[in-house]
Amino acid sequence: MPSFDEALQRAGEFGRFQRRVFLLLCLTGVTFAFLFVGVVFLGSWPEHYWCRGPSAAALAERCGWSPEEEWNRTAPALRGPAPPERRGNGRCQRYLLEAANSSAAVGALSCADPLAAFPNRSAPLVQCHGGWRYAQAHSTIVTEFDLVCVNAWMLDFTQAILNLGFLAGAFTLGYAADRVVPESPRWLITRKEGDKALKILRRIAKCNGKYLSPSYSEITVTDEEVSNPSILDLVRTPQMRKCTLILMFAWFTSAVVYQGLVMRLGITGGNLYVDFFISGVVELPAALLILLTIERVGRRLPFAASNIVAGVACLVTAFLPEGIPWLRTAVATLGRLGITMAFEIVYLVNSELYPTTLRNFGVSLCSGVCDFGGIIAPFLLFRLAAIWLELPLIIFGILASVCGGLVMLLPETKGIALPETVDDVEKLGSRKKKTQVSSSHL
Repeated sequence: MPSFDEALQRAGEFGRFQRRVFLLLCLTGVTFAFLFVGVVFLGSWPEHYWCRGPSAAALAERCGWSPEEEWNRTAPALRGPAPPERRGNGRCQRYLLEAANSSAAVGALSCADPLAAFPNRSAPLVQCHGGWRYAQAHSTIVTEFDLVCVNAWMLDFTQAILNLGFLAGAFTLGYAADRVVPESPRWLITRKEGDKALKILRRIAKCNGKYLSPSYSEITVTDEEVSNPSILDLVRTPQMRKCTLILMFAWFTSAVVYQGLVMRLGITGGNLYVDFFISGVVELPAALLILLTIERVGRRLPFAASNIVAGVACLVTAFLPEGIPWLRTAVATLGRLGITMAFEIVYLVNSELYPTTLRNFGVSLCSGVCDFGGIIAPFLLFRLAAIWLELPLIIFGILASVCGGLVMLLPETKGIALPETVDDVEKLGSRKKKTQVSSSHL
């Protein structure tokens, strides 16, 4: 009786049928990309914004000021070392121009120097609760909904809600997928439904221009008892437990660093469109490097190296002087390249380390931690950047470097058939130990 792998090889392992399914799945990623990075443009911060009180508004109209002139004459000076996009007191307060000594009337204030009406040119400051003014050619959700100062956290919250939706979908759809997706013949084999699997294989063979002879009337099915997947299955045995914990951390790190570096483009103060273009283009060589390395040196080494490169690049960028922007851009791009590779490899490694009976559920659960990282990423980036612009890079660098070390503990899956059962996964660990023992005797 032929095995499933033999029948699949006969039907075509990557023919027209598989390419069509692959293309359809890729199309879903296009929509995902717009949702994922849209906040970089929709939530970009205006170059200048300030609080506009009633007296300042009337004065600007009387004096015929441009927005730039109004900002220079009526907005408090910026204070503190925080990045311009997140500086607090200077833009979250306004001068109480109504308190001018001579009169409360706007006419008492000079167009040339409104603060001259106050002793020592020191007007009292009050917190702003509305009336924001923005010097920006195009509007964003920040300018439309006044998501600045005390409301700035709402911008972070919008991206967190998006990732919360991804998280909910990962758990519900992943569990539902295992309970079927009948179009997956390999999954049907694990459910002891060989006849249905063979029927689908014949359909695949026909689409691929192949033919399954009548000798393929039955397929060997697994003897393992059929059961619905659960979280305990992912941590019950030593090898599964180790893989699950490391992969969860790898997913979390990839999401935090990847999303953090993308969203950081909106607060660095450079040309947003050029920076985003460079950041996007670097994903092409990342995919090429993956294709060139994973079949030659395996999965584990490129996985670890890409994380370490991303981590080191983030740490170096954090301490490079601002006077050499080309070098900062080059190193930051290298970090983006590294984390892009790591994010793409984790998909592959995760699917290859779980048995067929748990693959969809396990990948969904681990990638759910990725969505949890995406929920944290905007708060981690923007809140820490308010303290020091480069502080998030240090956190990203530490996370990626630690992840690079941990993934070296995973078994190598290059050239190994996909595990069908939990026992197959446990054998991956024992095979690694035997290889290490044999090498020590040489």
